[in-house]
Amino acid sequence: MTPEESRPIRLAEYAALRSEITTFLTLQVQFIAVSIALASGLAGLFIAKPSFEVAAFFPLPFLIFGLLYGDAKARILRAASYIYHVLRPTLIDPDNKPLDLGWELFVRKDSTLKPFLSWAEKLRWAVFLVPLTVSIIYLIVNRPQPHHYVVMVLVFAVELFLLFLLLRVAQELDKYEKNLLDENQQ
Repeated sequence: MTPEESRPIRLAEYAALRSEITTFLTLQVQFIAVSIALASGLAGLFIAKPSFEVAAFFPLPFLIFGLLYGDAKARILRAASYIYHVLRPTLIDPDNKPLDLGWELFVRKDSTLKPFLSWAEKLRWAVFLVPLTVSIIYLIVNRPQPHHYVVMVLVFAVELFLLFLLLRVAQELDKYEKNLLDENQQ
């Protein structure tokens, strides 16, 4: 099959990957929305009737949604990297610079929006990190009662492990995304 004959197949692959990216972006928004609603509900429950048990389990859903958010972001970055590095070069005419897939080139160019987009991404991560951090601080300040001690220490240990995992995921994804964008600008 000649490159020109396979072009419609590559364009269909591009469309499928862009659709996959859109699906994962939608999932990210849903994880954020559910986390905000959950934070509101759990905070209301805790304010109405303060409970060490509610505070102890409060971080778990945010840790889980944060990790799922990170997973969706990793999949978005993987698809975007494939589009740019593998698919795009087969679709552009080397003699007539990018007529095809202009968005893929445009989105990677240096932009005055980069600082804003970077801060917006940090705020999205904060949706998961702030509620769980407040809860963990509360747990540290108000130690568990003796009859809850073993269970609460185990829950707390799991939450700290997941928190460090979430922070590591966020850091690695940020580094990967910056490298991907810097690599494309050279």
